[in-house]
Amino acid sequence: MNHSAKALLSLARSTSGSSLVETALVLPFLVLVLAGAYDFGQAYFATIEVATAAEAGAQYGLQNVTNLTGMQNAAKLDAADVLNTQAVATYGCECSDGTAAVASCTTSPTTCTYNIVNYVQVVVTASYKPTLTYPGAPVSIPLSSTVRLRAGQ
Repeated sequence: MNHSAKALLSLARSTSGSSLVETALVLPFLVLVLAGAYDFGQAYFATIEVATAAEAGAQYGLQNVTNLTGMQNAAKLDAADVLNTQAVATYGCECSDGTAAVASCTTSPTTCTYNIVNYVQVVVTASYKPTLTYPGAPVSIPLSSTVRLRAGQ
């Protein structure tokens, strides 16, 4: 065996650079998995923020039933970390069994067999845009939460 063949054979058996090559092959996949985990965590956080914002607006509404602007502002302030948050608040009266609702309590429901209760409802919507775009995944994820609370008259 000549000298150049021995050098090629020893180079083929050498493992000194294999760790670097393996790292170079695996690192892009690891970064993609970590970015996906980050985006999933951010989307989950935004979902929780939207849900608690709707609860905050409805709880404000139980104390100030006719203040629709206050309910919407309470919801938006609770979800200040989420961009493009929209809140819609309504109130009204309904039968205690959930039938015959009347918006804004302009009149009382006439078909109630039991008590009449007040309700407030807050719907909060937002959209989450992931940091990276993923194949097959939407560019924007719509988020929504509806909370309806009732209180006796």
